Amino acid sequence: MRDTRQLAIAFADIASSARLYRELGDAAAAALSRAFTVRASALVPRYEGRLVKTLGDGVMCSFAGPERAVLAMGALHAEIAGAPEGASALKIHTGISYGPVIVDGDDVYGTVVNVAAYLAATARAEQILATQAVVDGLTHASAAAARAAYTTRLKGDERDSTVYEILWQEDPGEITSRNLVRRQQSPAEEGALVLAAACGTIAVDRTRPRVRLGRDAGNDLAVADLLVSRQHAVIELDSARVRLVDQSANGTYIAFDGSGEEVHLVCGETVLHGSGRLSLGRPFADPLAQPIAFRRDRRALYRV
Repeated sequence: MRDTRQLAIAFADIASSARLYRELGDAAAAALSRAFTVRASALVPRYEGRLVKTLGDGVMCSFAGPERAVLAMGALHAEIAGAPEGASALKIHTGISYGPVIVDGDDVYGTVVNVAAYLAATARAEQILATQAVVDGLTHASAAAARAAYTTRLKGDERDSTVYEILWQEDPGEITSRNLVRRQQSPAEEGALVLAAACGTIAVDRTRPRVRLGRDAGNDLAVADLLVSRQHAVIELDSARVRLVDQSANGTYIAFDGSGEEVHLVCGETVLHGSGRLSLGRPFADPLAQPIAFRRDRRALYRV
């Protein structure tokens, strides 16, 4: 039977699973993955949640409301972090969203599900990311552990949204003094990204909202390499977010600081947040790669 309900959806995925399989071997990495699933299956019902399905090296869970979802994911992160020494290589990253979803038998789907999956995919290892709707539904004690991380335009919403990080490692009593300011009370977004390459430094901001990268000398940031397309990529300020749009034949490699994973973007786009490195046309391991460092200007982040 299909119906629509208000649910909190959480995805928890193993971070850098490909690296685990490479470093530990298939058998050991698969055993860690199974142990994680068993832990999640046992923990989620304690917070009145349901494990909807397993997805490769991750799990999808549903909860009646945001409070239970946040408490459960925080507890899951704490359990994984406190695992015995043999499982110390295992880390997870999590995304939580809340709103109307379609429940069809045992399955759950819809925009809220897609947003939670996106947040889990973009979260760093040991990080929980959540939407504004999740934070709005928390008790005062739990909301004290939320801090604005970055802004983006989530699927199904034409407006810019604030994505929050839920700080599970710290005692919430220690963070209450941060005096969380809700998104609608935050100061206006300035929006800026600084790029640093061997040829110099350039900023993407309101005075220069679009920067072109490529092999041609006429680009704002030129990279002399035959694997770099003449007009390889564009980085542009789009309201409160900074987008990278790849237009190349060989793609752009992206590594966000703290992630440990290398994203290969080909003829697509992504939002640049935090800090990290870009490489046009070549993976970072290639000795001929010419990495470009990027970082969001701190003035571009909401203050909490």
